[in-house]
Amino acid sequence: MASALQQPRINEDCSSVVLSSAAEIQNLKSSIRCSLSSSGILLDPEFFLSSVSARWKPKVVAVRSGHDLIGVVYAKERMISGLPIGVVYADLSFGSILLGHPVQQQNAFRIALESLLAARGTRGIRLRVLRGGPELAAVRQVIGSRRLDVHFSRVKDHARLSLPHTYEQLIQRFGTTTRHNFRYYRRRSEAAGNVYVERLSLEELRSAISSLMTKCSRGANAGCERALKMIATADRPLAVGLRHKNGEWLSVIGGVFTPETGVLLAQMNNDLDFPRESLSVVLRGYLIESLIRLGKREFIIWAGTAPPLSRYVTYIRTLGIHLDVPNYPWRLARGVVSKCGPWLPKQLQTDAQWIAPFSGNHT
Repeated sequence: MASALQQPRINEDCSSVVLSSAAEIQNLKSSIRCSLSSSGILLDPEFFLSSVSARWKPKVVAVRSGHDLIGVVYAKERMISGLPIGVVYADLSFGSILLGHPVQQQNAFRIALESLLAARGTRGIRLRVLRGGPELAAVRQVIGSRRLDVHFSRVKDHARLSLPHTYEQLIQRFGTTTRHNFRYYRRRSEAAGNVYVERLSLEELRSAISSLMTKCSRGANAGCERALKMIATADRPLAVGLRHKNGEWLSVIGGVFTPETGVLLAQMNNDLDFPRESLSVVLRGYLIESLIRLGKREFIIWAGTAPPLSRYVTYIRTLGIHLDVPNYPWRLARGVVSKCGPWLPKQLQTDAQWIAPFSGNHT
């Protein structure tokens, strides 16, 4: 009986508001106290706003019980040619800001989700939620209480590499070829006179990325400007680089720190002039060693990674969930996109995927 009395009473008298103004969203910061969270800056309102590109409109839900803020859910609505299409997206891979007891957290997220569904013009919601968290339990509550078209999928997105106490311990985890490459290309870089720079200012990082834009084998990275805006919200950015002996930048990495992790948001390499130097491997090796020395327990690579590290990372255990209002016009539109999506021009496929999932790339 005593434990039951300690359970908080869920206040069904909660109120919620959907915010789109940057000023209103920034005003939430003092109540969130995100510096106390293990996710740190990743749940900062300014970090969220900096991640919202021109093709999105913020739709942040604040849930209150009386005067107390009990939950904030960062969401955004997709825009096409400047017009909203009624599809709202929330990436909760790093959790959402749900304050208080877990029972109250689940209730707060349910209210936020219902507020988004009830918002004028909403046709569908796209979620990424952690498996087993209060967000998923709240989604199941909503699904059970109203008619919705629902689609679940497994998602592989942000990659995480667990860090041991020493860099050598990490190297020993790798397979023979990967271990050899991390050591060989670093020695080769040092023998060539290249220099690792452990801490760059934001201006140095911006200048380095600009100088590498035309030298990266992937071409100009359109996501770098967005990443720089996100990095600029940090009190101390994660910014490291590799310089040629003549002073030119060979590779740079930009990201942010949380209390326990280093998060890579962008990397640019001069692969055109130095295609055989494995610049990405060299700089990531230096960075990981620095993170271990700083006592970080995890290295997170935003949006995943390619070999060789892809063989040794795990992915945040996330479910993709599509919730759609079940009216006939929207069902028809989703059906058409699902069938025709793979044959659309590539520039339209990204927008189409938000309307309905489809697989394959037919060329």
